[in-house]
Amino acid sequence: MSLQEIDNSLITTINFDGPAAYDLFWWMYTDKWTWIPLALVVVWYLLRQSRDAKAALLVVAAFGLLFALSDQIPTSLIKPLACRLRPSHNPDILGLLSYVNDYHGGLYGFPSNHASNGFAAATFLTLLFRRRITSAVAFLWACGSCYSRMYLGVHYVSDILCGALLGVALAFAVFALYRHACLRLLKPDTWETFAARYRTHEPLGIAGIFAVTIVVLAFLSFYNSIP
Repeated sequence: MSLQEIDNSLITTINFDGPAAYDLFWWMYTDKWTWIPLALVVVWYLLRQSRDAKAALLVVAAFGLLFALSDQIPTSLIKPLACRLRPSHNPDILGLLSYVNDYHGGLYGFPSNHASNGFAAATFLTLLFRRRITSAVAFLWACGSCYSRMYLGVHYVSDILCGALLGVALAFAVFALYRHACLRLLKPDTWETFAARYRTHEPLGIAGIFAVTIVVLAFLSFYNSIP
């Protein structure tokens, strides 16, 4: 069995005609605007722990670079070269899939931007905070984002896996660059002394906002699906 056949089999299993509330939940989950409050809380923690303007500028610049790379490398470089049709545009299986709000996405889908962005952010936060709850929430959010793309029928499993691997690799590379910049520009006594700023406590606000968002999405999904 070829990779394409495996992908076709997996996506037709993951994607199904679910209840209206389930459709709406994942439709809202995959929307980037849903997660603005969570993103703002993450930025607040980063700036709060930086303690000075130069350190704050460095960590924000690192995040900005990471998202630029994790978003634009798939979109501007790999997708135009790979030219791999999304399952929602593949004539062999597009008729076998269910779509929410008739959403099919762009023509090409390899690799997944959602997977690349999500796993890049989750990995960077894990390397920075080194806290279990924060890491668990970050990767849970990223995995949910990936599942939403497959449930909506716009990405194969291999699109997701390759996007996630790309995001993790970029996060390690950008974090290494960020560490080097901190050592050169901030001149901390040791890297561990400087990095301890971000590891002095568990940033529970990130978990809290994530939990609240999930509850709100669930409520809205069920409420709006009631006839």
